[in-house]
Amino acid sequence: MNNTRTPVAPALVLRRTYAAPRQRVFDAWTKPELAMKFLGTGDVTVPEVRMDVRTGGSYNIVMRMPDGELWNVRGTYREVRAPERLVMTWRWEEGRPEDEHDTLLTVEFNDLDGGTELVLTHEQFASEDSRDRHQEGWAKIVERFAALVSLEGREK
Repeated sequence: MNNTRTPVAPALVLRRTYAAPRQRVFDAWTKPELAMKFLGTGDVTVPEVRMDVRTGGSYNIVMRMPDGELWNVRGTYREVRAPERLVMTWRWEEGRPEDEHDTLLTVEFNDLDGGTELVLTHEQFASEDSRDRHQEGWAKIVERFAALVSLEGREK
């Protein structure tokens, strides 16, 4: 099985600043009960997240589409540097395993005067269409994430 295709699309990079401490922002990306709250977009919900957050560990995210269909994404953590950086593979489960393709997701958490800059870089897409669909999804997710980290801040 050959899952190493030559990427044809440039990386997508999103930068957002949150009025929350870096550790809180990092924790939201590494604790399943928090990740479930923001990884969906609009009508997409996340009923299950499993994470073994360590270099070499794996994760699995189950997303429920508005029509009830379940989509699974999984990967392996290549680098975990708390609370600074996560690097992981990102692979959508397909009906035919030969159609699956690893992309690379890097999430950086930078201290900024009383807040945190999140830099999300997703790369190694097999097509521009795939990159564009991920760009749309990640843009919604990072916006939704703002409500979570501000809510979590009020609860602590």
